[in-house]
Amino acid sequence: MGMGGSSLVFAEGYGALWGNPAGLANKKSLTLLDSSTWVYIRPTPHNIDNIFAVLNGGKSHDETKSILDGLIDENGFGGGEYLGFGWTGDGMGLGVTSITDAVVSGSGLSDSTLGIRSQTNAVLGMAWPIRFGAFELDVGASVRGYYRMETSSGGWAFDPLAEAVMTGSDIYTLIYPNKVIGGFGLSVDAGATLSFGPLGLGFMVRDLADRFAMSESTIEGIANACMVPLGGSDYYSVSPVYTAGLSLKLNPGSLLSASFFAEADDPISLFSDIESAPSKLHIGTEITLLRFLALRVGYNQGYVSFGAGLDLWILEVNAAMFTEPVSVGDQTIGRTGIMVQAAIRF
Repeated sequence: MGMGGSSLVFAEGYGALWGNPAGLANKKSLTLLDSSTWVYIRPTPHNIDNIFAVLNGGKSHDETKSILDGLIDENGFGGGEYLGFGWTGDGMGLGVTSITDAVVSGSGLSDSTLGIRSQTNAVLGMAWPIRFGAFELDVGASVRGYYRMETSSGGWAFDPLAEAVMTGSDIYTLIYPNKVIGGFGLSVDAGATLSFGPLGLGFMVRDLADRFAMSESTIEGIANACMVPLGGSDYYSVSPVYTAGLSLKLNPGSLLSASFFAEADDPISLFSDIESAPSKLHIGTEITLLRFLALRVGYNQGYVSFGAGLDLWILEVNAAMFTEPVSVGDQTIGRTGIMVQAAIRF
């Protein structure tokens, strides 16, 4: 995220399980735990002071509602969590992840909705390196099974939930009637990278899949049956995502190294609609100092992001501040967030 989402095509090792599977061809790794936490909020001093004041009980009921009104109208707010582990080596990769994302959106608290999406993935991938002279071609593919569950009917009304929390009322009675949809899906991801010295070209396609069935249930129904919704007669289509990119890596492994990435979603359309190019580009730069400190800056579909990371033997710690485009009604806005990630990796 610190590099604007620009390194998926050239992801390696564990990252290739969730990016371009061609990156499984070379790098071995064992990830015991990979965890990310993010929040959607503009990190201005005013917003941060208000949030801490609310959490510490320093704001009245009306003041808290006013703060929520401002946060929702300005940026929306929410957060999420990612957990994963996996192994890659000898051109193969296995991994499992779970990701949950919750966002409150609207023009204010009175008309706000809460949208939650949760997905658990299991992936098996393979890749093959092909060398000819100074060129190296890596080709890979993976099969990814997943279970997805999300709020239905346009999300849940957030105002009554917030009111219950602020007044200490019974929130579970409000949650039980709300509906979710869920079901199993299967996707194929594939890609290739071609490298020559420090230069690289790559292409990948994710979510090559048939439609999959989802069924609807209420939170109360799930609680009573102790079972999430499965199967059903409602079918949902998954659209494939095509991405092409280029990379430049200078002095890799040295005390001072730098990498540059540029990627484009739906690259063929760039030639027919050049005006839409900024909304499809991901550009990022990473400078590594002393092999353990990384500084990053990126351009994510028209918005700037930046971050930093530490690589301390088996422990990796990264942080980023990002802005990403989201569709709200008939317009696109930038939603800002902060992410912190840590991993134990061999």
